Amino acid sequence: MMHCLGLSIFVWTMLGVEESAAFVHPGLLSTQEDLERMRFKVAAGEQPWKGSWDILVSNTNSFLHTEPEVRPIINAGGGYSEDYIRLARDCARAYQCALRYQISGETAYANKAVQILNTWASTMTGWSGDTNVSLRAGLYGYQMACAAELMRDYPGWVPADFAAFQNWMLDVFYTKNSSFLAHHHGTCDSHYWANWDLANMASGMAIGVLCDRQDIFEKMLDYFYNGLGNGSIRNAVYFIHPDGTGQWQESGRDQGHTTLGVMLMGVICEMAWNQGIDLYGYDGNRFLAGCEYVAKYNLGYEVPFVTYMTCEYPNWAAHSAVSPTARGQMRPGWEMIFNHYVNRKGFSAPYTRQFAEKVRPEGGGFNYGTTSGGFDQLGFTTLTHTREPIASGAVPSAPRLTVQGRQIVLAWTGSAYAQSCNVKRGTLRNGPYMTIAQTKETHYTDTGLTPGITYSYAVSANTPEGETEDSAPAAATADKQLFGTVIGTEGSYKNAGAVKDAVFDGCLQNFFDAPSGSAWAGLDFGEGVRARITEIRYCPRPGYGRRMVGGRFQGSNTADFSGEVVDLFTISAQPSDEVLTSQAISNPNWFRYVRYLSPADGYGNAAEVQFFGDLAGQGVP
Repeated sequence: MMHCLGLSIFVWTMLGVEESAAFVHPGLLSTQEDLERMRFKVAAGEQPWKGSWDILVSNTNSFLHTEPEVRPIINAGGGYSEDYIRLARDCARAYQCALRYQISGETAYANKAVQILNTWASTMTGWSGDTNVSLRAGLYGYQMACAAELMRDYPGWVPADFAAFQNWMLDVFYTKNSSFLAHHHGTCDSHYWANWDLANMASGMAIGVLCDRQDIFEKMLDYFYNGLGNGSIRNAVYFIHPDGTGQWQESGRDQGHTTLGVMLMGVICEMAWNQGIDLYGYDGNRFLAGCEYVAKYNLGYEVPFVTYMTCEYPNWAAHSAVSPTARGQMRPGWEMIFNHYVNRKGFSAPYTRQFAEKVRPEGGGFNYGTTSGGFDQLGFTTLTHTREPIASGAVPSAPRLTVQGRQIVLAWTGSAYAQSCNVKRGTLRNGPYMTIAQTKETHYTDTGLTPGITYSYAVSANTPEGETEDSAPAAATADKQLFGTVIGTEGSYKNAGAVKDAVFDGCLQNFFDAPSGSAWAGLDFGEGVRARITEIRYCPRPGYGRRMVGGRFQGSNTADFSGEVVDLFTISAQPSDEVLTSQAISNPNWFRYVRYLSPADGYGNAAEVQFFGDLAGQGVP
């Protein structure tokens, strides 16, 4: 990448890359190469770049005659008259003026951007309010830094003023960002929603690059991988469903905050990418799984959902279904994510693509309403991040395998130009493989498998240029896990949403919390079907393993367990958290119904229960 000036040298250690590298400048949302592409496309009048540029021009035409809305102290929350919207509007103005200058060369807009940045840095000294200050310091910290990064080499920005601006960003914004991520105002780890963490992570990362602070940048990378709060990647994309979509942490809250979180993580991934770190691809493109889930639901399709609860449960009710509130809300930023995965990397992202097309051409602040939500992101990624289509699609990723007893569900990241995919199976990891299915989806369920056999899979794509190479292989062993309709005690403690379905959803982070002490959750295998249980696995509600001691696993052929009840196993020792404890069962009886019955003071508290065994009868699931 181009334009690396005046930088300290450091060693990337987070991904095990032991080579010296300098910060790239400009290197937050746009690099020098990106700016050159924008200039060329706008000058040529090419779409969709020109459409987004026209919105930018229309916005900025009035900015030259608008004075900065600065205040010495900005208030957010606390019962006082909030005025953070002043800062939000000026962040948008500074960024849009800087972008217009970089593309058109009009120095009047460069001078206006510098005026806004200098005025805030020389006037605003701090914040007042309550915990909402943390959110605002995150949102506007990253935006101010992105605007300044575009202007850092402008000859009209006096070096002493730029240095003063860097110090202001560290003092007024980064101190808030760092404190929030470290302490969360004294709350438990998952108290704050993902967007709060992500805003502060984005601000910290942007300030790290702007101020050439290796230590800050690496601190934000570490939080992305390992942070305890909801902004870290495995907490933000809370659960990967068998179909490969990733449930977003705020999906049960509302779609406005969910889409905000996606946009903020996109900003983090793009800034890291421009500094040579691939967060987009981390953990098998986990972020893409989250984007596809959110985009799919907001386009009107249905998505799977597992119960979600924070550390504030039961004071904060669990989410037991995806929330339709603000479904379909438009936010700019989808083009950046779509263009990375599809036109930069050659993967397919069908729902992210559709949502990007729906928002195209993007505007930014002042184009999505007058309230703060319209200024949560800088936008204009149609202009800044649209790329020419990649020459050829990528080979599909190694499939992610979910064993569901006698079937295995495959999910993979597809190829950008795939017309269909070939699903291949063998019994040796490196083949040979036999094609067992052809599908236009990026997931497939292989049924009728033999328990105890290890199956190896690979996927290839059929493109206009022919079939791609096979993906890297993945292998899994079919087993005897049993599935059926969930039955048991209805409701939840304090009506807080922790219902019985959580016991059989494959997620160890949630749990059943019944309205009464002695409660149960079980499976109905179906009419005419019987099972002989050979193994049971179980995991307690985190921190409440003692409540499973004395709990019993039972089988019956009576739906309400009022008769023909057989005890299969009684828990005598406290099980460990976050892992499945296994118990072999040798009972010879066959049952239609099985259940976990908690002790009198157990409240059904189980995170997960799995029954394994042999099946017989008609209509075996």
